[in-house]
Amino acid sequence: MASAARAPTSSTGQVYPTVLGYQIVEMLGGGGFSRVFRAVKLGSAQHAQAAVKVVSYVSTTNRQPIDRRALQKEVQIHSILKHPNVLAFLGSVEYAVGSSAPSNYVRGLYIVLELCAGGDLFDKIAPDVGVDEDLAHLYFTQLMAGLTYIHGQGVTHRDIKPENMLLDAQGNLKIADFGLCSVYKYKGKERTLHGTCGSLPYIAPEMNGRPYQGEPVDVWSSGVVLFALLVGNTPWDEPTSRSAEYSAYLSGELMHVDPWTRLSPDTLSLLRRMMHPDPARRITLAQIQRHRWFTRENALLTSGQCNDPVSLAERLLHHLVVSGDMHMTLHTDGARAPVPEHLSLTQPEALSTRTLGLGAEDALPPSTALPSVGRMRRGAPSTQLDEANAVFTQALGYFTQSTAAPMGMVLQLTRFYSASEPVHIAEALTQALASHKAQMHKEPLGDDADWVDDAYEDPAPSDTSAATETLRHARGVRIRLGLVDRRKCALKGEVRIERVAALPPDLGAASGRAGSFVLLRRSKGSPLEWRRLFRDLCRQPEVRALIAEPSS
Repeated sequence: MASAARAPTSSTGQVYPTVLGYQIVEMLGGGGFSRVFRAVKLGSAQHAQAAVKVVSYVSTTNRQPIDRRALQKEVQIHSILKHPNVLAFLGSVEYAVGSSAPSNYVRGLYIVLELCAGGDLFDKIAPDVGVDEDLAHLYFTQLMAGLTYIHGQGVTHRDIKPENMLLDAQGNLKIADFGLCSVYKYKGKERTLHGTCGSLPYIAPEMNGRPYQGEPVDVWSSGVVLFALLVGNTPWDEPTSRSAEYSAYLSGELMHVDPWTRLSPDTLSLLRRMMHPDPARRITLAQIQRHRWFTRENALLTSGQCNDPVSLAERLLHHLVVSGDMHMTLHTDGARAPVPEHLSLTQPEALSTRTLGLGAEDALPPSTALPSVGRMRRGAPSTQLDEANAVFTQALGYFTQSTAAPMGMVLQLTRFYSASEPVHIAEALTQALASHKAQMHKEPLGDDADWVDDAYEDPAPSDTSAATETLRHARGVRIRLGLVDRRKCALKGEVRIERVAALPPDLGAASGRAGSFVLLRRSKGSPLEWRRLFRDLCRQPEVRALIAEPSS
């Protein structure tokens, strides 16, 4: 019988405790002071899984001390927000220095949040392609519903961007990350705000050091998000005179070039009003929801929620196939692909004991199995790992025929298989990344690689003296990387190259052979830019030659 997997620890050997009944089992990402983990609460009928954000009060870098007042404000505001399109806040626990908690606990604030099994929305959108109007309309409708509720509580988000738009197991949108939010209205009285917040491609032009109003800045950012949904790119790198694209937008010249010429008249009308440079003339949230593009019919929507998660998954992936970002059989007759009646994420390759950080003796009991697509379509009651139906995530896994998902339930599209050794793949990727002027650090992928506490800190310069033999005999290679993307924003993450005993059966001549599984995992920056980086790397001849292609 396999032994229980080791729980994550910090680089100093301190442990992450059980929080509000949740056992921390796997790191999902993070950076700087914070880490985000998947956690499980066995026997729970509601939120059996959660995301635990751990904000450490002690940093191993020279960063400024964390702003605890801002952190407390984030918790206080997020805890009162309850809406279907807002990420659910489940609770928080603080283990401060000098508290009565055991001395080997990682000190900091533990924030327990709803786990969004569908991952980031923009991880599933092809760069420079986008999605069709129905999909964009669905997610924009849900974004507006969430924002209208948030503003109704007197709160402005101030950081609306793709990284903060997550999907639940049914494919519905959840607004996340309230670290930059602010109360702008209280008891009917509105105040002006100060401070530039958010990511440059998404911030409103009035956030330039002068006072501004709360609602218009979220409207502007939402307009940029809608544009990105439709065309797979942001309209400019920043809304200032330093950007040639933004200057052309102000003059009207930008309307005559791609991708603006792809947009329908109704869409263009809404976008121009949402991204009006004068906040006093910008459309309001209420006016947006009366606009003819917003009120259009959408067969995917019922009472603001997706009514067909399987079609939603297939249509999202369709655009990735058309763009060449992934391989999948398309159905040209317009009929939906057949979905098995009993498609379940309890399959070992999609939800394994290793994925949950549990040993074989701790495997989830049958009562926690996720529901099948067929059963959920019929509306029959069922026991499940969480209260949210997992139809969307199951369909994503089925359509992509994902036969290995070592990083968990959320489908990872920035991945490929290879029949080559990890060290050879690492060499090819290092050469390709050098053309992007990326900072890199290459190291062996050890048994505890997931739990290295500085895994998402700024990467050190590439270690050219790293022993090739050490990498050759390790179970894999990890390349930590950081670069500036095409929109002048930081992009950070890692490449994990892990040995596999046998390649999946759909890889033609390579099937069954020993090989490698390659995953690019983002920790900071735009999902669209991360997907663009992955696409560009895979097109490099030295990398392309190593990718095991699915058989047709």
